[in-house]
Amino acid sequence: MEAKKLALYIILFTSIITLLFQTPVIQAVGRGQHTFISGRNVDCVACHRFDAFMDMNSSEKIVFDAHKRAAGNKNYTTYLQVGGISYDPSGFIYTNVDSVKKGANDTWVWNGSMWIYNNTARLYDLDLNGNGDIDGSEICKLCHNLELMGVSTPVSEVHTVGTRYCDDDRCHGNKNNILNDYRLFAGSSNNLTASGMIISNNKIHGPFYNGAASMDSNKSILHSYGITPGNAASSNSNNVSGSPFTCLGCHSFINVTGSVAPAPRYNHSNPKPLKGRYT
Repeated sequence: MEAKKLALYIILFTSIITLLFQTPVIQAVGRGQHTFISGRNVDCVACHRFDAFMDMNSSEKIVFDAHKRAAGNKNYTTYLQVGGISYDPSGFIYTNVDSVKKGANDTWVWNGSMWIYNNTARLYDLDLNGNGDIDGSEICKLCHNLELMGVSTPVSEVHTVGTRYCDDDRCHGNKNNILNDYRLFAGSSNNLTASGMIISNNKIHGPFYNGAASMDSNKSILHSYGITPGNAASSNSNNVSGSPFTCLGCHSFINVTGSVAPAPRYNHSNPKPLKGRYT
């Protein structure tokens, strides 16, 4: 009897220890358990190292490196932060934002070191640790930082980050809108910033992408700078459509297994079969 009690206590103690070790992982899943008040300073990797960061870092290197370069492009991050819709390499960012209610949208001017408008200077830098590289969770901020989406939240709001989808107007565009400018990226072309538009007109991939664009993913979308994004679901402009998820078909290593069963064949081994019709 004493041996059974001892074994029971050991099992109970082991279960409690296991639960304590698992608790931080469980808490990281629920929105209500986050207590961060600044999306800019959140260390995403602390909670999402294995489910997001490592997956992105190892799935398709060329995609990871491209987003890393974009996150390190201060002109592009500033362009996102001020609501840019067009870029002039001679030193102008044109926006769809009238921040001071002058009746005309803001135009930011490059002064040699900063972007200037209405006596305000900006140069948005995601290199938060100042080591000259986009590393750790800094790359996460490119697609999840609300400051780059023109969305403000109360200080009391928890986990103040959002989601910018692949065919967001200011990323790779979609079949309706392109609000990015390829000239922000040296040596680039509009193929990347207009990917959504190009795919939507492609004879092979277009039907798949456009079909998904009419489907509601039931995931909320941020209307950055007052614009209803072109990848919003047609039936509900508060949700993103299924279109951005079609990008995963070519830009992620999702393993799919399956088998093709051959069609049944007529058995010719019987020289005197019963007469009948082929069906």
